[in-house]
Amino acid sequence: MTSQTASPAWLQPVGAAWLALWLLALVLGPELLAASGLALNPHGHTHLHAHGHPFADARVLWGLPNAMDVLSNLPLMGAGALGLRALSARRVALETGWTLHVFFAGLLLSGLGSAWYHANPTSLGLVADRMGMAVAFAGALSLAVAERVGPRPVAAVLSLTLATALVSAVLPLTHNNVLPWSVVQFGGVAAIAWATFQRPVAGAIGVHLGALIALYALAKALEMGDAAVFHATGEWVSGHSLKHVAAALAAVPVLAAMKGLPLRQNPAARR
Repeated sequence: MTSQTASPAWLQPVGAAWLALWLLALVLGPELLAASGLALNPHGHTHLHAHGHPFADARVLWGLPNAMDVLSNLPLMGAGALGLRALSARRVALETGWTLHVFFAGLLLSGLGSAWYHANPTSLGLVADRMGMAVAFAGALSLAVAERVGPRPVAAVLSLTLATALVSAVLPLTHNNVLPWSVVQFGGVAAIAWATFQRPVAGAIGVHLGALIALYALAKALEMGDAAVFHATGEWVSGHSLKHVAAALAAVPVLAAMKGLPLRQNPAARR
C-alpha cells in the first residue's frame, strides 16, 4: 500500500536544523574534543591496543598486515559492484536511480578505502575509508527520502548530504575534528529510522528500510565489540572484520527491491 508523494515542506526546517548542528560541530568541535582530553593518534583513532594498532586483530597472513580486516572488505566491494551491475540492467525512475548509483558506488568505494586503511593504518587512509562511507551514507539517506517522501527533494538531500559527509570525512585529518562526522553518521541514521515508520510513496521500489537500520546497528555493535568478538571466537575473527561483512549485507534489501523493476531489454517494459 502506497501513499501519494508527501509534501517535502517540513524538510526545510529539519534540514536547516541539521545543518546548523553540523556547523556547530564544525566550529566548536576541536575545542570540545581538546577539553574532553580526546586526541587522535597517527592511526586516526583515540585508542591503540598493546600491539600498536587500533583494532584487535593485527595478524599478518600471507605477508599481508592486518590481513583479516583487509580481506573482509572483499564482500563490501563485491556488493557494490554487484549492485551497480544489477542497476545497469533495470529501468528505474531518474531520482531513485541517482540514489542507487551513489549507494552502490559508496559500498564499492568503502571496501576499497577500508582495505587501503587496514593494510596501512594512517590518518590519511582513514580519510579514504570514511570518504567511501560518506558516499554510501548519502545514497542510503537519499534513497530513504525517495521511498518515503518522494522524488522532489532527492537532489537537494543527496547534494547536501554528500557535500557535508565528504567534508566531515577529511576534518579529522586536517582539523583533528570528528564531531561533524558523528553528526552526519548518526543524524542520517536517525532520519532513515524515522523513514522506516512512514508509508511508501507512489513509485517507491519497496526497499525494506528496517533491514537497513538493523544491519547498521549490527555493524556498529560488531565494531564496538571488536576485541570482545575476537577473544570470544578464540582469536579467529574480530568484530571489526565481521562489521565489514554486515555492511556488505546492506546491499541485500536494496537488491531484493530491485528485482521488481523491469529489465531494460524487456520489450514489454518499453511500451
